[in-house]
Amino acid sequence: MTVKLKLLAIILALLQSWGIAAQEPAAEQQIQEASKVYEQALTQKNEPLLKSILADNFVLTTASGKVLTKKDMMLNLTKEGTKYDKFESSDVRINVLNEVAIETGKVHTVGIRGGKKIAETTRYTDFWVKVQGKWLLLAEHSSFISNP
Repeated sequence: MTVKLKLLAIILALLQSWGIAAQEPAAEQQIQEASKVYEQALTQKNEPLLKSILADNFVLTTASGKVLTKKDMMLNLTKEGTKYDKFESSDVRINVLNEVAIETGKVHTVGIRGGKKIAETTRYTDFWVKVQGKWLLLAEHSSFISNP
């Protein structure tokens, strides 16, 4: 074995012993699943599901500049003039470091907001934290894309 391969093997062994290398793929998968739960809660207007995935101190900065809390999100979910039909995510990247993760991507959203039909594409950044073994969404920021 060359010196470089030995060094790489030692680094991988150390990372695994610290639990970093072994956790990342599993954590990424868990966050992908949590993201799907978040989208499902919004499209199905499922209050208990949404409540379970958002951290208590959750904050969303919308693409239009509004700041919403978890309480605001729960109220918006029950509004008559709001219904999300689908979210199509692409360009998704997840970076995990221990008990925190940043998810970035692009999402095309179709539905009704404020009584008006929407079909919009935004870039987003989600900040996830692992609390008592479960990934929760702590913060989200989105920005409109002028030419998706």
